[in-house]
Amino acid sequence: MSNTLECPIVVLLGGGVESTSLVSRFLSQQRRVVPVHVHCGLIWDDVETLFVQQLCQAHASDNLDPLIQFQIPLAGWLDNHWAVTGNNIPRAGARSHDLEIPLRNLMLLSFALPKVAHLPDFQCALGTTADNSFRDGSRAYFDSAQELLSLEAGRPIEILTPYIQMTKTDVIRETDRDTLAHSFSCVDPRDNQHCGRCIKCGSRQQAFMAAGIDDPTVYADA
Repeated sequence: MSNTLECPIVVLLGGGVESTSLVSRFLSQQRRVVPVHVHCGLIWDDVETLFVQQLCQAHASDNLDPLIQFQIPLAGWLDNHWAVTGNNIPRAGARSHDLEIPLRNLMLLSFALPKVAHLPDFQCALGTTADNSFRDGSRAYFDSAQELLSLEAGRPIEILTPYIQMTKTDVIRETDRDTLAHSFSCVDPRDNQHCGRCIKCGSRQQAFMAAGIDDPTVYADA
């Protein structure tokens, strides 16, 4: 696997602070970035997609490939999960365990792989941080995923996790304000904005406060 500056970086762009920051980070390093966004039919995905599209428009450059976006509806698989029904959405202060969507990282990587198969060489990048306590958020997990996806692809697949030893607060501190303003971290959006009350908005607000940086986010409920 090539590690030269010519090797494109496929960023799994979910719209959050972390993956949004990755786009800015790699572009600043003069890397070619291939953004991939998967719409899974979850209750926040329409608004998330809007933010992702706006981010790519704001960072348009010769080094940023056109956004690859596609839909893989998970409603039938997740059944009565709150992310599909909108019932009992975790609010700020809820347990982080309530956010778990089983196999999410492995699914996103697997879905993205055929969409970038035309690239002769590439690296994948996710914005996973040390805040991720789920089973699919460790470096050991991604090392195993590399082996599995390499077997599937018939060539080496490398997964980069530059923020895996950092917190959301750390990422906010090293990301420019304009990029942060285009990020999206909400599971119950209102009028295409962050709701300001859900578990994701709560952790977002706390991270900005801990970073000592003014939060550029517009919240429906301040």
